[in-house]
Amino acid sequence: MDQGKPSANAFPVYLAGLGSWFVPLGIQMVLFPWLVAVVLHMDAFAVGVAQAAVMAPSLLFLPLGGLVADRGNARRLLLRYHLIYALPPLALALVLWSDGLSYPLLIAYGIAAGAIGAFAIPTRDALLPVVAPKGGLPKAVALATALQFGGQLLGIACASTADRFGALPLLLLHSGMVLAGCIFVRRLPDPPPHPKTEHPGFWRSIGEGVSAAAKSDQIWPVLLLNFGVGVFYVGPFMAVLPLAIRDHYAGGAAELSYMNLAFWAATIVASMALVGLARRLTLRGRLIGTAVLVGAMVLLSLATLPPFPVFLALIFVWGLGAGITMTQSRTVVQIVAPATHRARLMSLFQLGLSGGGPIGAFLTGTICSVWGLKAALLIPALAMLVLIALVLLRSRLWSMQTVE
Repeated sequence: MDQGKPSANAFPVYLAGLGSWFVPLGIQMVLFPWLVAVVLHMDAFAVGVAQAAVMAPSLLFLPLGGLVADRGNARRLLLRYHLIYALPPLALALVLWSDGLSYPLLIAYGIAAGAIGAFAIPTRDALLPVVAPKGGLPKAVALATALQFGGQLLGIACASTADRFGALPLLLLHSGMVLAGCIFVRRLPDPPPHPKTEHPGFWRSIGEGVSAAAKSDQIWPVLLLNFGVGVFYVGPFMAVLPLAIRDHYAGGAAELSYMNLAFWAATIVASMALVGLARRLTLRGRLIGTAVLVGAMVLLSLATLPPFPVFLALIFVWGLGAGITMTQSRTVVQIVAPATHRARLMSLFQLGLSGGGPIGAFLTGTICSVWGLKAALLIPALAMLVLIALVLLRSRLWSMQTVE
């Protein structure tokens, strides 16, 4: 599509491309830990390392992905990422077909998939303001976030059949959907050309993004809380809860899927509720602070290892908080960030979740192997409460107003 001539239906096309990426991601979210914990039956430390392998590339590649998107054509870059992202599941399917599955190969798969995703995420986020209806960025963010969660939910539902049908058909579905997404990405408009200026070096460019975040009294507290969510919430969710399902609740792929379905269904409910309120909300910082506090309370409750129905109910409440946090945090950064630094600032936003995740997965996996499941859930909850208190005391998060 020619630059400067966006289609009237560019936003629906954008959403379709988004779904073609996040349905496969939902499949991966269940299938990968299932292969590690259930098929290979690895211990707590090994599961933590494997989940960290998926998220660790974010530490290196998310800032680079944001910089590349700020300097290049985001649509063309995203098209390439779709093509490349279809390869790891195909390779893993070939390994499974030849009966060669091993822990090192799964680690390699996790690193490859995580690295590609780290480049794609800030690139896709940089395109959102280009395709969003004029004056409707908060609503567009809420809709995109809801569809992202919905796609993951559909992928999780597909992956729940892994115990019955095995991983091979799911990996082929993963690859096929990502390739189908190329059709939608090709139809998106090109973003406006970047100003012709001399680009500074990599580290200076990354430093400019960090400096822009630090100077904004609205962005830095959101990014700091987001990093805490990555370490203290995403880490236990990825590394400890699958072990709780396996060891305490004697579950498998179906129970893993129930947990993920409860969480992501709640995020969709929260995100869709915010779609209609997007233009009316101004105290977004207060919503974020309340939501992350609810998450800490849920994690404290999960540390008691309640009956499985109560466990799922708590996960649902946690998902409601996550939907509010991610939607409103992303909206704050998208609104406040200057266009010249948007992809880099969105990469920092995602770095909090994806980069903090491997740190949390490694730490909580280690805590779990030494002190057990309850300690691995209790300690992150207490640490997050301390971080929330510090942010509320040192910033104006509770009173700040963010409007487009």
